[in-house]
Amino acid sequence: NRYLLSTMTMTSSTSKQRALTQSDYRAKLRVPSSSGGGEEASSSTTKPRPIITSTDVATLPKPGTSSPTSIQFLSSTKLAFLLAPDATSLSRQLFVLDVTAGKRTQVVIGGEDIEEGKFSHEEQMRRERLRLMATGVTSYEMSSEGSLEEGEEGGEEKKKKVGLIPHGGGLYLWDCSHDTTENERPKLLVDASDVDGSSTILDAKLSADGKTVAFVANEEVYVVRVPEDGSRGKPVQVTSGARGVEGRTNGVADYLAMEELSRPEGFWLSPDGQSLAFEQVDEGHIPPYRIVHQAAPGGLAPALNEGVTTSAMAKSTRVPHEEHRFVFAGTVNPIVKLGIQQTTNPNNNVLWLDLESIFGLDFYLAKLEWLKDNTGIVVQLLDRKQQNLALVMFDA
Repeated sequence: NRYLLSTMTMTSSTSKQRALTQSDYRAKLRVPSSSGGGEEASSSTTKPRPIITSTDVATLPKPGTSSPTSIQFLSSTKLAFLLAPDATSLSRQLFVLDVTAGKRTQVVIGGEDIEEGKFSHEEQMRRERLRLMATGVTSYEMSSEGSLEEGEEGGEEKKKKVGLIPHGGGLYLWDCSHDTTENERPKLLVDASDVDGSSTILDAKLSADGKTVAFVANEEVYVVRVPEDGSRGKPVQVTSGARGVEGRTNGVADYLAMEELSRPEGFWLSPDGQSLAFEQVDEGHIPPYRIVHQAAPGGLAPALNEGVTTSAMAKSTRVPHEEHRFVFAGTVNPIVKLGIQQTTNPNNNVLWLDLESIFGLDFYLAKLEWLKDNTGIVVQLLDRKQQNLALVMFDA
């Protein structure tokens, strides 16, 4: 563990500027010398300058809190992880570490980092519920059935391991069987512009075999088959009935699941990518709750500047607000349904599962997982009081 952590904090040999370390922060805490006069200077002339400013205290990330996250082994000698190259930055990047040689290489991904304040409303809401402050490369997924080990097993060549990297509004496919050189950069699979009526791709997932990608866009779930030639994929909408319906979503976790049950996902791909289980949430019966941003620029009582009439000032004063169908304790919950849809033939009818016969109409959809043979799913259900848990298996 000691070797691993010390290796991860090394800076890349190709870096143009040395990244800040904990030592740099400690240097700011050293008490400065007196203002002059040598050893005979009186104590009244010794006036230390401020060591830590209010800006230092309010700046994220806090000193010493920048550390590797999302660590996954690609093989017995290589692992991938996310890390901010600069300890004072929230922008993470994807790295691969050769644990034998101790060499760290950054995976160069296309697209531009999206800065805080420039995310779409849907993505900003999701980031807040995930308590996510990092920017840049904030997540990635690996196919679980592939391998980077050389050789053959049982007379058959092992499947290659691929990764899915959301970045800059697009989805990039990463062939992990190659070194992260300039010629083997992750390739763009889907861009937000490829999806009709949407500018945001949410919660992208990769099937276990690495051949299917699914994501949510504009209240519905889309599926993309990964082309074998490395070309761009074509998104196909596989759910319907939520777009254009007030308070309804397909494939998006309900607020209670995110906040209370730590379940951010609202759909689940089967290991072979041929089927999809998804949550349909209906909040149309929950009254909207308005949140007013009183501290927005302009304020509730802006100053009357010279040359500006009172009517013009009143007209320009607009206090922004947002509305959410917030679920208060003891009131009605969202209506949650769970369906299974074939991704190979989305025109088939959805198989809606019976969740209400366990605890009645008022329940929580807690967790879900596909069986490895793709034949069914295992679901955890909670009653409203969260005192009883049911483990139910459904035939897919």
